[in-house]
Amino acid sequence: MKQLVLEKSRITQEAMAIDPSAIVFEEKEEERLFVTVAKPLTDKKNIYDSIYHHYRCLQDYQIGATHSAGWMIDTNKVYAEDYLSYDYLYTKVNPSDYANFTIKKGTYLVAYHSAGYSSIEQSYDRLITFAKEHNLTLKGFFYEDILLDELSVKGFEKYLIKLFVRMDT
Repeated sequence: MKQLVLEKSRITQEAMAIDPSAIVFEEKEEERLFVTVAKPLTDKKNIYDSIYHHYRCLQDYQIGATHSAGWMIDTNKVYAEDYLSYDYLYTKVNPSDYANFTIKKGTYLVAYHSAGYSSIEQSYDRLITFAKEHNLTLKGFFYEDILLDELSVKGFEKYLIKLFVRMDT
């Protein structure tokens, strides 16, 4: 619990310094994740089922999570404007005994979205437009890290979400 509070405090302080309109490049080290398959977000039941299944797996494997679960979606789906067909939910794991996926080391294109999930496609569009304008090739998955969640802000429409995707260099 203490680790959770410390990590939430660190993330909140980091989030307060973010310019949500910025698109930036970020060098990331390899990161280990525990992922579970997500259902398409076509209704509230699928959202609930996906989240419930993910947290149930974390509980079954006794994986302590200090981050909110994030969502992953294949870049091809985003290019096709299919924003509701998420592939996975993920949790950063440390130690990585139960990791079943690796975010590769590399350069990532990052945008922030500060209006919750109801309009997140706008930030995906900003990233795609930026990549096209700068002749950047995006590959793998888009990742959604929830920086400010229900423990930090009132209402999911005020979540601060970090979107990032690996660039082919």
